[in-house]
Amino acid sequence: MADDDIEIGEDIEVSVVLDQDGTVLGSVVDDLVVASGPEGSIIDETIDVLDAEGNLLMEDEKISVYDAESNLVAQEETVILPLDAGSEG
Repeated sequence: MADDDIEIGEDIEVSVVLDQDGTVLGSVVDDLVVASGPEGSIIDETIDVLDAEGNLLMEDEKISVYDAESNLVAQEETVILPLDAGSEG
């Protein structure tokens, strides 16, 4: 059954965005999850852009599926721009 093992790994990187004066403007969070097995792998990368208060400004998620020979067989990307809950009208 060892040939059926699935390995899962995750890497998260957070970058703070500053202006010229060193004031925090926001941050970018890059979350990468990889699941690999004998039949291929799936990679899910989500990038979130946040303002200085931690509100989500944009999310970009890309899911890629590879076969056992590392050929890309499917890919889907979703970009989310949340509605501004503070706007009136």
